Amino acid sequence: MNKQSPGSFGKEILDVNEEYMKAFRTQSYLDICDKVQNHITFDNGSSSSSIHTHYIHLCDIFLEPQTEAIAKLAKTFNLHHLLLDFFESGLQAWIICEELLESIHQVNTNHHKVKRLIKLAQRVPSSTKVYEELASYSSMVNPLSDFTPEKFPKIHINHKHLLNKLTTNHTRITRKRKVLICLKKCGGFALIASYTVLAITLIVLACHGLVVTLASPGLIACFLGLFKTKKGLKTSELKRVGSQMDVAAKGIYTLIKDLDTMCWLVGRLHDEVEFGKVIARKCVGRKFDLLEEVVREFRVHDSCFLEQKEELEDHIYLCLLNVNRSRRLLVDKIMPTSQN
Repeated sequence: MNKQSPGSFGKEILDVNEEYMKAFRTQSYLDICDKVQNHITFDNGSSSSSIHTHYIHLCDIFLEPQTEAIAKLAKTFNLHHLLLDFFESGLQAWIICEELLESIHQVNTNHHKVKRLIKLAQRVPSSTKVYEELASYSSMVNPLSDFTPEKFPKIHINHKHLLNKLTTNHTRITRKRKVLICLKKCGGFALIASYTVLAITLIVLACHGLVVTLASPGLIACFLGLFKTKKGLKTSELKRVGSQMDVAAKGIYTLIKDLDTMCWLVGRLHDEVEFGKVIARKCVGRKFDLLEEVVREFRVHDSCFLEQKEELEDHIYLCLLNVNRSRRLLVDKIMPTSQN
């Protein structure tokens, strides 16, 4: 068995990181970031209900193609149910990303609040209000708690199941198409052979004066039967459906990878938020002697928090971009060339 050296493993990690960096620099990625971020920019006085409304309507604006367009495609082209499942998976991924972005917004709001409180505590260490607010923060529910630990694994299982069905159908269709192509070639050879046999037979029968009365009806019927069989073996439709299954399978595979990465990043940020709450809890009961330690720990926490939050947001936007891209690719395969 081939063993992978530590050097080659490190090179693979660098290659993956480089691929991510390339994706984050593309114009399409920057475009979707700008669109979503401009849509969810709020005034300081925005209410929580108005903020929620902004997030829950993201897919109604930026999902491509929209659900209504997919419904029309399904009715017009009688789409395979697995392709409809693929489109539904993309929609659900958008909804998850919406919920995540809203939770991150709340996490960020809470973080900035406690950050201001700790700065205030440095200036006014005897302020009772500061310690009360820190105590309140330490007991808050983590906004990311809804995404760990069961939610992502369940989605992963569903997507893996769909991927297996898509790849199985693609393999079956590809094999069937190859068999039909082989049969067509064999039919072509048989047709040529039949022409030869027909010509020889006609010559022989002509010599006996029986061409019209005996040979013609049976031989012509044989010829027409071969021609009809050849005409009926269509492979273009199988090729079209097979390519649709292939595009959908690749899209689901990418979605699985994106969501797995996001699952890990969500868990990491969730733990960092919990650590911030532990830091704030040290000040509960107006423990002035621990204030300097809390400030020092919070500086480290603040740096880690911001880095992890930005990385998670980057991958959420990348997931949204990949979902839209794979949906558009599949629609291109579904639509006839003349309509693209």
